Amino acid sequence: MSKNTVPPFYSTGDPGSFAMNTMKKRKIRIIEQLLALEQLTSDEKQALSALAREILHGVVSNPFDRPLIGCGLFEEEEIKSWKESIASYINQPWLNIPFYFAEAYLYLRILIACGYFEHDSPSCGKDPFCPLKEKELLSPGGGLDAGKRLLKILEGIRNPGEKARMLVLNSLWGNRIDLSMFHLAESSKQILFIDREENLLIDDSQRLAALLRKARRIDVILDNVGSELVCDLLLAWHFLSSSDCVFHFHAKKHPIYVSDATPMDVEKTVSAIASDSDGIFSAFGLKLLGFLKSGRMHVHSHHFWNSALHYNELPSDIKNDLMRSDLIILKGDVNYRRLLQDRRWNSCESLQELTPYFPSPFAMLRTMKSEIVVDIPRAQARLLSQTDPEWRVNGKRGIVQLVDRDNVGRTPGENRLSPGTGRLL
Repeated sequence: MSKNTVPPFYSTGDPGSFAMNTMKKRKIRIIEQLLALEQLTSDEKQALSALAREILHGVVSNPFDRPLIGCGLFEEEEIKSWKESIASYINQPWLNIPFYFAEAYLYLRILIACGYFEHDSPSCGKDPFCPLKEKELLSPGGGLDAGKRLLKILEGIRNPGEKARMLVLNSLWGNRIDLSMFHLAESSKQILFIDREENLLIDDSQRLAALLRKARRIDVILDNVGSELVCDLLLAWHFLSSSDCVFHFHAKKHPIYVSDATPMDVEKTVSAIASDSDGIFSAFGLKLLGFLKSGRMHVHSHHFWNSALHYNELPSDIKNDLMRSDLIILKGDVNYRRLLQDRRWNSCESLQELTPYFPSPFAMLRTMKSEIVVDIPRAQARLLSQTDPEWRVNGKRGIVQLVDRDNVGRTPGENRLSPGTGRLL
């Protein structure tokens, strides 16, 4: 690929691709799950069923052209952002548009169909995925049980560096429990704390643990609730207890991707831990409540996290805030895709060189559940494809990758995305 060429987006229009199959099968299954919960009105069920048919046979439309938004959950800038994003793909088939836009737009449409934004609806402001999230957190083998298991494991680790690395790795592997990928979520519960080093394709966990011990402000861009969020909270608890740092968690403003965390999900999870019957585990939750009350742990939301925009289009208020951070941890597959504009980069490209716009040092903790990946040598990528053709998407492997801004700039002008555009600088 030429140094001045930007690859195309992953598209839902690629026959037989992961993106197309996701839209045609997995997203339809998610809608069917919502319909089966029997918590919606008949009108909302009809709207969801119509949306499922539209995905397979319809085109992109602008929901803001209709008088259906009224409960004040949208900000003016949020509506403006959506209108601009949708305008680029209006009247194009769902199965021939950029993959990330298709997913973000789908969840917007799901919330609209479920009456989430309707001020006259009993569903206004209610998370349609709440029953699924609560089941993952509270059921046997779910998030609370995962947290208890991890605490017991940590009790047997005396070395501080080893303990910190253990917490980092479980924050990574917890990312497997993704309710938008139901088969992976269920199978991953059995191996959450057991994995082989060869499944870490990039392992900066020791460097990251060392940086966490020194950082004073740490930001975490959250992904899933349940087991993953509990692991993220344990990570924060450890460093809040052992240093004078401050944690800032960034959550979705509205429900999206089935199990992505909102501020309410964080609040519910901390409360569930604090009220658990296990005294040691509840003490951990009470400590978290104390950190929230004292201002050492914050939870923020912003409409950007739900938008169809990528990270080279970070709004100025988020960017200015994140510039104050010593370290930003990005969780999960979608955040990785947004860092790289969900484009078909060669595997040998450099994440560091493709993200010069990002405001502070950052670490990516991601289990691989989509095709995009960089910093993997061509020979290694070929070997992985031969031994496991699904290695990019089956959630088996993961990366812990640290991008230190102090080291950026080795080759100015090469392979770098211009902020807010799809062009290379």
